[in-house]
This record gives sequence, C-alpha cells and structure tokens, in this order.
Amino acid sequence: MLVLVGALIALLPLLAVLQFRWLGEVSQAERDRMQASLKTAVANFTQDFDRELSRACLSLQMDARTERERDWQLYARRYDQWAQTTPYTQLVSGVYLAEPVGPTDVPEHVQLYRFERASASFAPADWPAGLEQLRAALEREFAASRVATRFIYRATVDVIDGDAMALVTPVADHLSFDGPVLPPFAFTSRVILTLDADFIREQFIPQLAAHYFAGGGLDYRLVITRRDDPAAVVYQTESGAAASVLTAADASATLLGVRAEMPVRIEGVTHEVEQSTVTGNTKAHASVRFFNLAMKRDGTLVKPGADNDAMPDRFGPTAQEAGHWLLALQHRAGSLDAAVGAARRRNLAISFGILLLLSVSVAMILISTRRAERLARQQMEFVAGVSHEMRTPLAVICSAGENLADGVVEAGEQVRRYGALIEGEGRRLSEMIEQALEFAGIQSGRKAYALQPTDVRRVVEQALAACALLVEEGGFTVEQELADDLPPIAADAAALSRAVQNLLNNAMKYGGEQRWVRVTTGAAASEVQITIEDRGLGMSANDLAHIFEPFYRSSEVTAAQIHGSGLGLSLVKHIVEAHGGRVLVQSTAGRGSAFTLALPALTQAAATRD
Repeated sequence: MLVLVGALIALLPLLAVLQFRWLGEVSQAERDRMQASLKTAVANFTQDFDRELSRACLSLQMDARTERERDWQLYARRYDQWAQTTPYTQLVSGVYLAEPVGPTDVPEHVQLYRFERASASFAPADWPAGLEQLRAALEREFAASRVATRFIYRATVDVIDGDAMALVTPVADHLSFDGPVLPPFAFTSRVILTLDADFIREQFIPQLAAHYFAGGGLDYRLVITRRDDPAAVVYQTESGAAASVLTAADASATLLGVRAEMPVRIEGVTHEVEQSTVTGNTKAHASVRFFNLAMKRDGTLVKPGADNDAMPDRFGPTAQEAGHWLLALQHRAGSLDAAVGAARRRNLAISFGILLLLSVSVAMILISTRRAERLARQQMEFVAGVSHEMRTPLAVICSAGENLADGVVEAGEQVRRYGALIEGEGRRLSEMIEQALEFAGIQSGRKAYALQPTDVRRVVEQALAACALLVEEGGFTVEQELADDLPPIAADAAALSRAVQNLLNNAMKYGGEQRWVRVTTGAAASEVQITIEDRGLGMSANDLAHIFEPFYRSSEVTAAQIHGSGLGLSLVKHIVEAHGGRVLVQSTAGRGSAFTLALPALTQAAATRD
C-alpha cells in the first residue's frame, strides 16, 4: 500500500506538467478559433450591412427609358418589390430623381423630384438639408460632360456621408450601335436614395451586432467611426470606449459601400459591372465588352480598338477603397489574448485544484490507512490485554472458590480473607467489563445521557466513596478541597461519577511511590471545574497528543507492566463532551499529572425551571 501511494504521489508532478502543456495548446487553439470566428463574424457583419445598401441601390435604380416616358407605375412596382424583399424598409428615408434643366450645351441647374409612393409618381421637391454639396457637384459634372470632347461612359455609385447620408446612382441609358462607331452619348440623370441615419445607428447596427457578436451579452466592444476622421464616432456599444478600442482592436473592417454587382443593359444584353467602394465615390466600370468608351470631337462614341488613339482619361478618381466607415472590435477582457489568458489561468487553477485535491485525498488515504493499522493493532493489544487482565482475576476467583469448596479453608479468618479476595477480583473484573460495554455503547451511537440539575460536590463524593476500598488497600492519601455553594450543572450523575472514578483510578494506578491524590472543585467564569492531581509518572508531550485515543497506552506504562485497557481516558473525554464540557490536562514526565473537567454551570433561572 505504501509503495502504491508513493507511486501515485510521484505521478502527480508529471500529471501537473502534462496538464500545463495541454492547457497551453488548448488555449492557443481556442485563441485561433476565436480569431477565425471573429473574422468571419466581422466579414458577415460588413457584408450584411453593405448588402442592404446594395440591394436598395440596385432595386431602386432607374433606366433612361422609364425616365423619358415618365413610366412611374413601373418604378412604383420596382419600389414595392424592394419593400417586400427587404427587412429594413426604414433604411431608405426618401427616393429622389435629379435631372439637369437648361440649354442643351450647358444646364442651368439640377431639378429634384421626390418619389411619392402613395401616388406612384415623382413630384418636384426642394433639396434636403445636407445635400447642397451634392447638388453643386452634379451641376459641375453635368456641365463638364456636355463640353467634353473625350470621356468614358461609366456607371457610378456615389456614397454621401456627412450631415446627410445618401446613395447616388446614374440613370442607366440604353445605347444601340452597329459597327465600331456608337451614336452620341446620351446624358444621364441621377437617382438619389437618402438614408435614415437615426435608424442605422439605433436599430440597424445594434441588430446586426447582437446577431454576430453576442454570446449571452455582447462579448465585444464595438465602435464605428468615419474612416477619414476616427474622432467622429458613428456608433459605440459603450460610452467613451472608442479610444481604447481603436488603439487595441482585435479585428477591424470597413463598411458603408456598395458591394453587390450592378447590371447594365445595352440593347437587351446584360453585362456585369464591377463594384468597389471608394472614399467619396464608388465606381463601377464595365468589365466585359464595353469597359471603356471614348467620344470623338464630333460627339460620337467609339469602341476601343487598334485604330483608336490611346485610352482616354477617366472621369473621377480611380483609387478603389473599401468604405467610408471603420468598424473596430475589442473583447471586453481587453483583447482576445487577455480573454484566452484569463480562461487559461482559470482552467489551470481548476486543474491544479483538482490535482491538489487528489494529492490531499491520497494523503488522507495514507493517513487513514496508517490510523486504521494502528487502531487494529491497538484493538489486538486491547483484546490481548483484556484477556490477560480477565484471566488473572478469574484465576484468583477460581482458585479461591476451589479451596473453599474442597474445605481447605475452614477457619473463620481465612474464609473472610478469601471472601475479600474474591470480592476485589470480582470488582476489578466487573470494572473492565463495564468499560468495554460502555465503550461499545458509545461506538454504536446508542449511548444516551439523562441530564438533570446536579450538585457537583455530591458527584465527587460518590466517586470517592466508590474508590474508598482501593484508597485504603493502596495506602493513598487523598486531599479534598471541595468548594461550597457551587452552581449546579446539567449532568447524568452516574455517568459523570464514573468519569471521576476513572480519573481517580488512573491517579492511584500511575501515582507511583508518592501515594498522594488531591481532588479539588471550584468555579471559573461560567464553568464548574473538577481537578484530580497526582505526583506519579506523568506523561511526555508526545503521549499527551494521544492519551484520549481508544486503546492507547504509552511505552513507559507498558514497560512498567501497569495493567490497563487504554479505554479509561477515552470514556472520560466522551462523557464530559456529551455534557458540553471539556477535559484539560497538565502533565510533566516524572512529576505527575492534573486532569480538570470543566463543565458549564446552570444559571439560577435554568436550574429552577428544570
């Protein structure tokens, strides 16, 4: 058993090292998983955000034929179809048509029309606040396109982000051609979709954030700022979190751009147009047959070919960027590394706690095993001792009885001596049996005490009377200092008297040559104390730690061949504690011992009530 326990203890450090390394690998894998999951969530968030913008942009675009024929019923159907397919109809707060008004060569201004869904028509309207710069830019662009000698046909999606938010798409023209030269380029108007900024900040972004970044509560601090001005906070989950999140973001991405593909129809053939978000404008260039179209000085459009001049310059910037807003996320723990580190420390604490518990369990098993072995050894010694102790009085009783029965003893004096011998040995045998039975009753848990208000002096006197014969036969001097007027105690008088008798018997048994015992009673605070002292063998400090254990007998006592069962003090301790008291011991090897029974005193009211 010891070898097995030792092997288990030796394996614990190895298990700790393996657990530490394994948790490190698990933490790294968890960090990679969380990082990948976060990147996926960010990508899905930005795609869903921009997809709704793209859906509105594509669904609500207008072709030149609808504009020329004023077929607003057709456009209304397109609007209704968009409203039925999107869950965010509040995203678009208004639909406008911007048309140039003025001479053919140079337009004087841009007329704005607002789409009225109730009447399914466009009605003249004033320019919304915040779109003055857009109006001026459109007037300049329309004027420039009228006088340009070379330009490129383009499908442009402009994203306006400022005091007002809007998406600006061109009215798609239908061009027919036959041969390398195209007819004169038709001037296009613009469809303007104004966005509800309050809806985006208060509902659209929070819903997407809760869907992609929540786990029983938002696990990440989310901040959205303008890309060209990080100090301009568009949205944040916690007030004042922008600075720390932008400084140590776990993931970031751009949004607020049109990402979906925009179809362009030319003579009934649909061609894909590449989309990419840019700061200021989002360009979409034809990606197939008519990528660049050039205008000659006579106003005709030509397809690029070997006989053409070098490709003309483009309208607008060509730098392609991802969006106008910057999305940044930071884990609530401070960073993903901090969150993973905290989880790893928590797992290590739990794991090492389990290992510690296992170590303590092994130690307790070892201690329990040793105690069980020691208890079994003491029980065997008890059986052997009791057998020896019982054999002696039984042999004496049997021998005396045979002599009396055989008529060997006839004189009256000898008969009385034999009778006294039989009585003494019988009493000794009875005490041993009584102790064994009381100990068995205690161990079974069936031993109960009837506590009644009791006079301590009477208990001590009963115990002294029971030991009077031993005192006389042993020639002991018993000093008594019994205080008067002591408060009563709640006690089982018979059981407490047996405890005092055990202490008196021990004092005489281990009293040595001094043959002196003192019994003292007194009161201290709320306790009544009974003290039995002797000037005998005494006990060492090592023995004092074990004297109340059942069957324990010190090596000095065994060497001195002092007979006993090792149950007396164990019974004393149990009886006193059952009375709510305690046993105090003072002992010095070779100078004697003093045992004090401290019992709680009854108050006058309690004694009267009982």
